[in-house]
Amino acid sequence: MKTENRHWLILSYFSRIDGMACAQHIDDRLPYLRKSGISPIMLTSVCATRHEGLVHRRVPSVAPSGIRYELRHLRRRSRVAKVLAPLINVLSLPFYLIEKIIVDLDSQWSWFPLAAWRGRALCREFAPELIYSTGGASSAHVAAFIISRMTGIPWIAELQDPLVYGDSTRSRRAQRLYGGIVSLMCRHASAVVFLTEEARRRAAASTELGDKGRVIYPGADPAIMPDAPYQRGERCCFAHFGSLGGTRNLRVFLQGLRLLFEERPELAGLIHVDLYGTADRTTIEDIRAFPYPGVIRNFGRIPRKDSLIAMKRSDVLLLIQNTDSISTETIPSKVYEYLHAGRPIVGLVHENEELQSMLVQYGHHGVSADDPASARWGIHASYEQWAKDALTAGTISSYTVESAVSRLVAACSDLKSRGEDD
Repeated sequence: MKTENRHWLILSYFSRIDGMACAQHIDDRLPYLRKSGISPIMLTSVCATRHEGLVHRRVPSVAPSGIRYELRHLRRRSRVAKVLAPLINVLSLPFYLIEKIIVDLDSQWSWFPLAAWRGRALCREFAPELIYSTGGASSAHVAAFIISRMTGIPWIAELQDPLVYGDSTRSRRAQRLYGGIVSLMCRHASAVVFLTEEARRRAAASTELGDKGRVIYPGADPAIMPDAPYQRGERCCFAHFGSLGGTRNLRVFLQGLRLLFEERPELAGLIHVDLYGTADRTTIEDIRAFPYPGVIRNFGRIPRKDSLIAMKRSDVLLLIQNTDSISTETIPSKVYEYLHAGRPIVGLVHENEELQSMLVQYGHHGVSADDPASARWGIHASYEQWAKDALTAGTISSYTVESAVSRLVAACSDLKSRGEDD
């Protein structure tokens, strides 16, 4: 239901950057926030272009790592930045090296000072009812904390991915600092939104979160799905969308595929594996070493609209989780697009009961991400269904962006009612 026009100050470092899941997460929500009567006031980095039709302010980072990161994005669309970037990078190199020795954090950490300053000014100008920080960069939450403390405006923090997890390659000092940021959020935010129940449970066990935790599955937007009807081809096509790198790689899937081909060599001419997205060097080497040429086709990164079309036209969608501790409390955002694509899914899942249950609930296959035999079973089961022309799309997903926004707006309304009662 549409209510009176209200303002939210939204902090998201990565908003509007094409191809980034944490950017799509918030960008897809903006139309539904406006539909709910919310006027978003966007505060983002300088990496991307402005949102049209919205109040949108952009501020840069102040440390060398942040400046260099932002220049990489700016030079793609600005001739001036393209000319100046090499000079600035050379001049900033000594300071960048010193920074990395002293501060072993992500490149976006120094965005918060100017974001906090600009955010306070926006609060004076628009008097928002809520400060909402989201997205991958922890600096957005630090800036939101400062703004909330200076203005007294309620703050909802949304953790898309854990800032602290056991397999992180960051130094102990960095881990302690990120842990401090999580504790700060859980102690001072009016509410903290998590994307899985396991993430909420772990935060509650290690911080002062109390009853402020909310779980909102982000979902996907069925409206963005193109009209691209599925047509069965001459080969069963397994398609993976998204980046491959680190422990999220093809190795176990290819081992399972190899097991199947060794048992049934004729299937090497009846199965394709199509990859859409970036792949690290190790993944490329695994592809080259695969002993069945022509099976794997690497299309690289393509625009989102084209990827959605390819998704809907694929026989089977392939999902691969990292095989490290972060996977136990995260669900890849691509899952929600997959669930709305109308195609069967084979998911290589790593110790994640929520994701496993979600796939099974909607009629898809979840197999172990570290077991080639399990992967082989999932591939073979899907192929057999394809061979019989009996692939099923599963049931329609109830996880939508619109429902997630409704729950977020309801959380804000709950905070308002609590404030009025106090």
